[in-house]
Amino acid sequence: MDQAIRRKIIISADDFGISKLSNENILALVRTGKVDRVAVMIDGDGSLGPREVHALANSGVKLDIHLNSMKKIVVDRKLREPVAPRLFSFFWRLMNGQVRPTVMERKWRAEIERFQALFGRMPDGVSAHEYVYFFPAYFQVVIKLAKNFSIPYVRFGKQGMVRSSSDVYRILKWLRLKNLKAFQSSGMDSSDYWVSLDWINNVDEFLLKLPEGKTELVVHPERVEELEIVKLYF
Repeated sequence: MDQAIRRKIIISADDFGISKLSNENILALVRTGKVDRVAVMIDGDGSLGPREVHALANSGVKLDIHLNSMKKIVVDRKLREPVAPRLFSFFWRLMNGQVRPTVMERKWRAEIERFQALFGRMPDGVSAHEYVYFFPAYFQVVIKLAKNFSIPYVRFGKQGMVRSSSDVYRILKWLRLKNLKAFQSSGMDSSDYWVSLDWINNVDEFLLKLPEGKTELVVHPERVEELEIVKLYF
């Protein structure tokens, strides 16, 4: 890859801790210098043991916390699930009081404290599984916790998100605008733009049309197809 292009991209690997497969694939990419940031899920399937923590803590990459809104991770979950069922599930839990902002604040605070206990330091940044923190009530919680724990970086995009035809992109773009003032007044850092690899139909075209500044490219190496794209292109 052209190094001028590579310098414009921050490759962030999501879901470390969600499964043994995810851990193995992410660590393989870290060892070969393919990844710049890793988003750690503290309450995944229990695969975040001392060996995994030690390997990641000594890798030199930025370590973010990947907050989770679910009670537990389903072991046999689908690695690709349509957006509509996910949103329906989220709103059902919201209406039933399972994911009230006050509830999630307590849960996420505990996750950050657990991260500190495991890694001996605070996270370098923050994001959340399935982007639930883009809902304004939760975004306020994330900003509050980031300030309380001196976490400097949030996945948001100072200038915006890379355009995509994905339904998830359209929803998050609208939610991002709702959160823009809160982000700007927070003093937190972020990349200029961000995009998820599974929103990109043509990687070559994406690389040719990168916007100016830094773009955070979110990848999920647990998915074999995304793992292979990162290995091939970066």
